[in-house]
Amino acid sequence: MNNTSLDTRERRGVRNTHNIISIIFLSLLAVMAFIFSITLLIKNATLQREEEAVKSELEALNNEGYYTESEARIMLDEAKKEAEEKTKKSFRDMIQQKLEAGEGTTATIRSLFPDQIVVASAGRYYFFPISDQIEHHGFSQGDFAYNDKGFLEYVGPDINVKVKQGVDVSRFQGKINWEKVAAQGIDFAFIRVGFRGNTEGKIVLDDCFTDNIEGALANGIDVGVYFYTQAINEQEAREEVQILLDMIEPYDIKYPVVIDVESAESDSARTLNLTTDEYELIARTFCDTVKKAGYTPMIYGNVKSFTLLMDAADVDDYDIWIAYYGEEQYYPYHFNIWQYTDSGKVDGIDGNVDLNICITDY
Repeated sequence: MNNTSLDTRERRGVRNTHNIISIIFLSLLAVMAFIFSITLLIKNATLQREEEAVKSELEALNNEGYYTESEARIMLDEAKKEAEEKTKKSFRDMIQQKLEAGEGTTATIRSLFPDQIVVASAGRYYFFPISDQIEHHGFSQGDFAYNDKGFLEYVGPDINVKVKQGVDVSRFQGKINWEKVAAQGIDFAFIRVGFRGNTEGKIVLDDCFTDNIEGALANGIDVGVYFYTQAINEQEAREEVQILLDMIEPYDIKYPVVIDVESAESDSARTLNLTTDEYELIARTFCDTVKKAGYTPMIYGNVKSFTLLMDAADVDDYDIWIAYYGEEQYYPYHFNIWQYTDSGKVDGIDGNVDLNICITDY
């Protein structure tokens, strides 16, 4: 065999093999490049479609009223301002209507805060949240109305509510014809025993006490009594109640024995700086002494008395005589007697007189 020819063929075969491998490798590269290009084209097309979809969605959202965050914030601020202006206008209109209708400033303010007791005193307004821990009277608007005699009567749906008509009197009513008073349908009368002066603190007995209590009893009118206190401590409260008990000892007292707790509207009043605790101590001292003597104790006062002077919750265990003038009772808590006017008219009494209704059977 010719070795030279064999080596030549081998070398040629090797070169051919190398060429084939190169061709295959280049072909693979071309295929990979093609695949990569196709992939890029597909990815690019996908991105374009996604971009178009996002643009389309944004356009749809915009057409449906959706806005950017900054645009939404601006619109929200504008809406809040508009709502505030509408609320202010509505609020002003309501106040204007109430004032034009004749409602006083205090009544108007009270109507705006139905969950609080609003008290006006010395040019200021005080707000007391209405507590559910204290017994409420349960009457509703429209439960009371004036009859043809000018007396307030119960006209509500509760058939168990029975009211009695009464007056409270002192020397300011002068000589009273109790026979005529009884003929007017007056069931009871509270007679003032006396009072303590609000500056010097001197106790003064009522000039008409004896005539009034004897005149009322002689004409079948049940009586209770009251004392206007300006005591500043427990000792003075005991002094007042003892004088009262001595004065009423000869008489048949069916209605409560009352301490009248009111603030003296004077810069020189001796009670001016009393605290709530001190007022409550005076009232409790009086009432507990009355109870020990065998009578029914009661505290008289107005809305201010049971908010600014005393805490209603601290005297809730006593009978309450509330003074509030009007056809609707503003004081939310329980009461036994309601003094509803200081300008009542009763045949037999000259001038104005306080009128009351009692919802408790004494």
